[in-house]
Amino acid sequence: KFGHLFNPPQSEHHRHEDKQDLNKIPGVAGVDYPIYHEVPHTQFSCHNVPAVPGMYANVETGCQAYHVCHDGREGHQGASFLCTNGTIFNQKEFACDWWYNVKCEEATSLYHLNADPEHNPYVPKKKPELELEHAVHDVHQGAGFLIHA
Repeated sequence: KFGHLFNPPQSEHHRHEDKQDLNKIPGVAGVDYPIYHEVPHTQFSCHNVPAVPGMYANVETGCQAYHVCHDGREGHQGASFLCTNGTIFNQKEFACDWWYNVKCEEATSLYHLNADPEHNPYVPKKKPELELEHAVHDVHQGAGFLIHA
């Protein structure tokens, strides 16, 4: 159970927020899912990741925090973000997801997905409209006229 893996110190970073009704989130706050209200300092470092730029779940926070590692402007932890209560960072999908859909303990084994341009949202993708323009150009050029989409 998650409660055995996640036992953060009780501090100003780990307290219930009066404004959010945690009863509407399935599971037990602080046991099934973490309830940080700001990103805590951890041992995570962008110097220890396989690919930059990239997005990385922080397993020390039960994956509620994640880091975007890029050119170093944000320090050794990169730009840090926190998923809302009840959600944690899904390393496979590169997005926050309900805690019960994610196996945080597997996150580090999925860090390599950042090296795959098809998965990593920070790797520039070929624009589909450019591919379409070349396809239309190639098809119509043989017919004696040229159309640009």
